[in-house]
Amino acid sequence: MVRYSTILNLKIMREVKIEELKAGDEVVISCQSYFKYLRILVDPTIGKKKHWNTGAPLFKSVKCSTRRETTQRTYANRISGGVTSYDIHKWGFGPDDHNHTQYVDLYDRQILLVNEQ
Repeated sequence: MVRYSTILNLKIMREVKIEELKAGDEVVISCQSYFKYLRILVDPTIGKKKHWNTGAPLFKSVKCSTRRETTQRTYANRISGGVTSYDIHKWGFGPDDHNHTQYVDLYDRQILLVNEQ
């Protein structure tokens, strides 16, 4: 029997370590004051660097996809008379419409597995 959450209609999440992840898995991580829904694109690999205290090898940043919505805002500066524009990036939460690829350092983070490949 598979239980689903009522909010997102997703399977109940469980906490995993970076060693357990593989390409195609969908995970949720906390990032500042929001959550990011990521799809792992490449299996996590161990890098050349070692942990400063334990000497254990560290994992490299993992290539993931996510959804990012960009809104452009403009404002007029009354003093100089110029117009300035800037972008606001909001991270979408969900498994659909991923339009952004990024590398995320998942080492020593709380990772919740949503959908296992």
